[in-house]
Amino acid sequence: MTPERWQQIEALYHAALELAPAARVAFLAEACASDAELRHEVESLLTANEQAASFIEKPPSDIAAGMMAEHSVRSLADRTFGHYRIISMLGAGGMGEVYRAQDLRLDRDVAVKILPAHLAQDAEALRRFEREAKAVAALSHPNILAIFDFGTESNVSYAVMELLEGETLRARLARAALPWRQAVEIAAAVADGLAAAHAKGIIHRDLKPENIFLTADGQIKILDFGIARVKHAVTTETETMTGTTRPGTILGTVGYMSPEQVKGEPAEAPSDLFALGCVLYEMVSGRRPFAGATVTETIAAILRDEPPALAGLQPAVPAKLEQLIKHCLEKKAAARFQAARDLSFDLRQLLSESGGLAVAAKPAKARGRTATLSVAAVALMLAAASLIYLFNRSGAALDSLAVLPLRNVSGDEEVEYLSEGITESLINSLSQLPQLKRVIARSTVASYKDKEVDPRVIGKDLQVRSLLIGKLTKRGDELIIGAELVNTADGSRLWGDSTRRKLADAMLIQAELAQQIAEKLRLRLSGAEQQRLAKRPTDNPEAYRLFVEGRHYSQLRTTDGTKQGIELLQQAVRLDSGYALAYAGLADGYYNSSSMYEPPAAAMPKVKAAAAQALQLDETLAEAHTALAQVKAFYDWEWPEAEKELKRALELNPGYARAAFVYGMILSEQGRMDEALGQFTRAHELDPLSLETSAWIAFAYYLNRKYDASIEESKKLVATDRNFYVAHLNLALAFEQTGRFAEAEAELKQWQSIDPASPYPKALLAHLYASSGKPAAAQKILGELLKADAPKNYVDPYFISLIYTGLGDKEQAFAWLERAYQARSEDLLNLKKEPRLDSLRADPRFTDLLRRLQLAP
Repeated sequence: MTPERWQQIEALYHAALELAPAARVAFLAEACASDAELRHEVESLLTANEQAASFIEKPPSDIAAGMMAEHSVRSLADRTFGHYRIISMLGAGGMGEVYRAQDLRLDRDVAVKILPAHLAQDAEALRRFEREAKAVAALSHPNILAIFDFGTESNVSYAVMELLEGETLRARLARAALPWRQAVEIAAAVADGLAAAHAKGIIHRDLKPENIFLTADGQIKILDFGIARVKHAVTTETETMTGTTRPGTILGTVGYMSPEQVKGEPAEAPSDLFALGCVLYEMVSGRRPFAGATVTETIAAILRDEPPALAGLQPAVPAKLEQLIKHCLEKKAAARFQAARDLSFDLRQLLSESGGLAVAAKPAKARGRTATLSVAAVALMLAAASLIYLFNRSGAALDSLAVLPLRNVSGDEEVEYLSEGITESLINSLSQLPQLKRVIARSTVASYKDKEVDPRVIGKDLQVRSLLIGKLTKRGDELIIGAELVNTADGSRLWGDSTRRKLADAMLIQAELAQQIAEKLRLRLSGAEQQRLAKRPTDNPEAYRLFVEGRHYSQLRTTDGTKQGIELLQQAVRLDSGYALAYAGLADGYYNSSSMYEPPAAAMPKVKAAAAQALQLDETLAEAHTALAQVKAFYDWEWPEAEKELKRALELNPGYARAAFVYGMILSEQGRMDEALGQFTRAHELDPLSLETSAWIAFAYYLNRKYDASIEESKKLVATDRNFYVAHLNLALAFEQTGRFAEAEAELKQWQSIDPASPYPKALLAHLYASSGKPAAAQKILGELLKADAPKNYVDPYFISLIYTGLGDKEQAFAWLERAYQARSEDLLNLKKEPRLDSLRADPRFTDLLRRLQLAP
């Protein structure tokens, strides 16, 4: 008998038990249809139940597995499996029998779950049993039953779990419905456990009161992952296993299954949240939301009907709680809560608001037509960050933080821009606080956008001790921001709160909130630091909206995105000529344009002008100092001045990853490779998932002639993102220098397939062919590139010089290097260490070029 078949029998058995004996015959005739074997199995269980009732006052809660319980107790009492001695039976379920046992090694009582005899010889059942043990062991969450061990002995498979003292939620509900506050607290804890499971790709699929345990000391535990679906591989030290279910198979318990489950469709995270909604409804009302007289009627209700209004059953239940439950019970999965963490936050926020803890926004005169929640949001989350120091249970300062992208739960594009802008502003503000040693940069946390990830996993991956998680909701002309602080050591919630503001009013309360933040942080901040935290970037709501949207497009790093971003930022500074941060954003956009569609001579003066204007308005902007450093280094070739600007940027904001990255670029181009790698390492620590930083580390290894290290680093990048062309470029460079020409050619062609419009992979292929004894192929490509050398098909002269160098034509090589010098090619700045130009180094013209680039020793 397969586990699916057993689950079907068990579900029908429980459904029949709820009916009067006289109604069971008709029910089974309808439910089992022509499946006589199925009907026989269910009727056997019902008969066994009636017989058990005559011998014991209260039969086991799950008579299906209890049919074999008496024999199991007799045969397993005092048995030892591994170093666990069986003491007594605690209970039984369709996928296992649970015993109290003694851990002889650690001298403690544990629970041991044993695969029942009727499934012990079934290979599929054994696989599922082992999968449950491994899946749950991988979770290790305070709201999920802990698995300690797993093994097989004498053909008996067992899993060792923590021993719980208390009762199931079903046993508690048998006495009476719960006060709504207690029900919400239980549901929030269950949602936390589900969030951890979903982050690991594990869908429970059978959440019900029987599988929720209330411990004697007030903890909430999710039980029984026996039919859980594992969406992706769960890897252990010895093997990798995945879980699959045959399409069309119905698994779960009727009355708690989602519409997609009863249709036999794959269950995702919203399916578990539907079940939790059913459980929450039952906790506060004392009845199931969908309960027909037959299984068929129950399924029809799940697919078609709305549950009875709670207001008519429990008048004391808040209207918002009923709204949350309805949101869980939407028929379409896409219309429900998509993340368990969102549900948990809303439930706890309901408790906070109902307890009188919510703070209403002060009325203020509206200004502008559009949203600017930046400072209100930053203030709220900075207040959360201050609690890092106040509420760390271990007593050690949680001095590192990642701010995950605010989740836009409104589906509004304008809110999407706002959520990105608030996240970026928050990171920039927090990274300036001296007591926060490490705040992860935006480009790294962006990879977690809209993903359900276990906070403990993020903490381990990013090496941070705390996470700030938030969401943004638009309701009419209001925005609601919710935020919570999570300890990555155990996934526990340290703090949470929300704020509601009118769209146009948010900027007006900046100074007041910033002052409150400074008090809550209890940090020894200088007067200048306090002013910087409290300062509003602009008083114009529309200018802020344009800034946020402009930054969004600029950071796409595409030609169209850069153009659109620059246009929006120009509009922002026209509305507020004193908006320093917008000028800094413009400088960044202009710099990107120089490598995409504008010659450096056209773009770089605009970078310098915008950065200078930003610094004139606000000298403390690290972003503006960094932009100015890029012009001074990569266009003016004023290396000492560029270094001075970057040192100032890092003095103002030690956590600004971009400044450390640019500093590394400048040092590497001066040949100061050890110092460069130090800055790249610093940038990498602040922005560990930045592809750009990792790519420059690989390129620095190449310039320093550490080709194996460059190859290793570049292969990691390709594994992360096969479409990141710089990784293929770096591999090609290192392969060429080590004589692996075929592999170099393959990498350049991969780059060409990623960006077929770019002339640069063709240019490097020509150099490769010239260097590896294929001059005819090189000459052919060279001819194509020279014909394309027009303003609309700009080819950096530096790349043409590389081809001539490979062909051994020094005169043309130097002629094109001179043209690159006149064009102020940024790639020319690698001249001092570039291995491909070694054949030119002895020529006095090379030394003269280094001197003019301010790169001479």
